[in-house]
Amino acid sequence: SKTIAFFPESVTPATDCEAGRQLPHPPQGLHTVCSAFHQLGIDSYFLAPVVDREGDPLSLRWMARQLGVPHAPGFCPFPACISGFAPRTRAYQFLRYATDTSGLPDECVPDEFVKEHARISFANEFMAEVVDIDGLFWGRSRTYPIEIKEKTAADDKTLGSFFGLDLGPFVKLAYYAAKRKDLDSIFVVREIADTSSRRHVDWWFIDYERLSQCASWVPRGGGKNMLGGGSTVVMIPKSAFRRLDRAALEGL
Repeated sequence: SKTIAFFPESVTPATDCEAGRQLPHPPQGLHTVCSAFHQLGIDSYFLAPVVDREGDPLSLRWMARQLGVPHAPGFCPFPACISGFAPRTRAYQFLRYATDTSGLPDECVPDEFVKEHARISFANEFMAEVVDIDGLFWGRSRTYPIEIKEKTAADDKTLGSFFGLDLGPFVKLAYYAAKRKDLDSIFVVREIADTSSRRHVDWWFIDYERLSQCASWVPRGGGKNMLGGGSTVVMIPKSAFRRLDRAALEGL
C-alpha cells in the first residue's frame, strides 16, 4: 500500500504557467511539515488550480508540486504525475451520496469546493481510499495531524461522561501516531450543549497516546455517520481531555 498527502490551494483568479504567469507558492512552513512526512514514507503534494476560462468550474484543472524532498521539483499535471495506484477501470460514482451544504457559510465554499474537486479528480483516475484531515499543528518537536469533531457529551455507567469517536477517524489517528518519530495526532472536540441550538460550551483536545490509554476497549453503537448509515464509536472519558487554549498548544 502507498500513502500520499495532498494540500489543495483555494481557487484564485486564472493562473497558468504556460501563459507566463506564476502559480501560487506553497507556504514555507508546509515544506517542513512535508519533510517530516517524507522521512516516514508519505509523499506530499501541493496542488495549484488552473482556471482556463474564468467563471467556468468545468475548465478547472490541477498542477502538482511535490514537497518535502531534498530537490526542488516544478509543477506537473495532476493526477497524471502520481504513480503507485491501480488505475480505475469503471466510472467513479462520486454523486452516489448527497450532502446538505445549505449551512455552509459563503466564505467557506471556495475551500470546500477545491478539496472536493481535487478528491474527485484523483478518484476518477485511481482506485484508492481518500480521507481528509482537518488540520495540521506544528509543535515544538512533533507534527500533529488533527481530527476535529463537534460533540455533545454522553454518559456511560462505567466511564461516566464521555465523547465518542467513530472507528474510521480513530484508525486514522492511530495510523499517524504509529509512524512515531516526530509525527503524532490529536483529537479536538468542540463541545456543544445540544444538537438543536448547537450552543458552544468549550474546546477540548487529547493526543493519541493518552487517547489510546484512556479509551474504552469495547466499542458501542453511535448515531448516523456522514454517509447516513449507522456508526460504531470508541468511547473516551471526558476527564481524559485537556482544555484547548493557547497555553496547552504552546506546550506541545
